[in-house]
Amino acid sequence: MKLYLFLFLFIASFSSEILAQGEPKPIQINSQTIIKDPEGNKVTFPIFMSLMDSKEWTIEPKATASGEQYIQLVKLSEAQQNSMVAMKSQETNAFNGNTIPYYNLIDRDGNVIKTDNTKGKVVVFNFWFASCPPCIKEIPELNKVYEKYKNNEDIVFAAITFEKEDKIARFQERYNLKYPIVGQTGSFSQAITRGAYPTNVIVKRDGSIQEYISGGMVGIGKQIEAAIEAALN
Repeated sequence: MKLYLFLFLFIASFSSEILAQGEPKPIQINSQTIIKDPEGNKVTFPIFMSLMDSKEWTIEPKATASGEQYIQLVKLSEAQQNSMVAMKSQETNAFNGNTIPYYNLIDRDGNVIKTDNTKGKVVVFNFWFASCPPCIKEIPELNKVYEKYKNNEDIVFAAITFEKEDKIARFQERYNLKYPIVGQTGSFSQAITRGAYPTNVIVKRDGSIQEYISGGMVGIGKQIEAAIEAALN
């Protein structure tokens, strides 16, 4: 059975793998990944990202006869596009208004971020992993949001990942995500994201979810800002 995935719907299972039916097929999607169009031509990483932004394409893990792994681009029909959009909308709406599960986290600077000490505050979560292209792409917008609200004592930011410290350190050297980062949080990440990355969650003062935004979205910064303002009020 063909496995259709939007780029932003990674089945992470506490790793940066794409899983095919049956055995796991680890593929790191980055500028070094082999990506092919339906005619078998190699596609550059920038073009790949542009195609995925259109939401008209999906990906399928493949391997050559010699075992070389690559990503196959597959064009979605209009019906498939509509189906995926509807499914994503249903999943998002199912989270909004619900209470976020209890959390007890420590960021890289040793600051404790937990349900008990964030009551009465708006909490802005970003869930990511290191080899997730749409996670990387939204960083400039996330950083703008952080810079705008970082001095507001009623707002707490946390970037949550299942990655270990060594990989986080390398990631930060290259991309400099400004949210406070909390690593090695596999169970919490999976409970919230259900394997979809990136995911951004804005939690209201009472602990209920103001906005659950799953997947790499155009204008994510504006969406997060609007959700923060709504949650503050």
